[in-house]
Amino acid sequence: MSDLKSDLKPIAPRQIDGAAAASARVIDFRRYRLARLINDASVQQGKLARMMRASADERTQLAQALQGAQRHLATIADSYSHLLTRLAREKEFRTACQEAAELDDLDEMIRRRDALASELLDIRRTARPGPCPGLTAGCDRPG
Repeated sequence: MSDLKSDLKPIAPRQIDGAAAASARVIDFRRYRLARLINDASVQQGKLARMMRASADERTQLAQALQGAQRHLATIADSYSHLLTRLAREKEFRTACQEAAELDDLDEMIRRRDALASELLDIRRTARPGPCPGLTAGCDRPG
C-alpha cells in the first residue's frame, strides 16, 4: 500500500477558488480509491490463484485415488470371473462323477473316474494370468 501512496502526490498548493480546490481533492481521492481497488483486486487474485492451485492438487489426488480403485475393482472382477469359471468346471466334474457312479460297467466307471480326476487336477492347477496385488480374500494364488 505504501508504494501506491508514492504515486499519489498532493497537488501543488496555489491560490484557487473553493470550487476548484474541492474538485482537486475529489480527483485526488478518486485516484486513491482506484489505487486501493487495484491493490485489493490484486490480493484477491492472489488468493484465487492459491485456491485454484489447491483445487487442482485435490483433483489430481482424487483422480489418482479413483484410478487406484478402478484397478483394484478390475482385479476383483478378474478374480471373480476366474472363480465362477472354476466353480462351473468343478460342478461339471461332480455331475460327471455322479453319472460315472451310476454306470453298471466297473471298467467304464474307473476310466471315467481317472479322466475326471485328471481334469480336476488341471482345473485346480490352472493359474490365472497377471498378478493379484493387494487381494487376499478369495485369491488362491500364492503371494
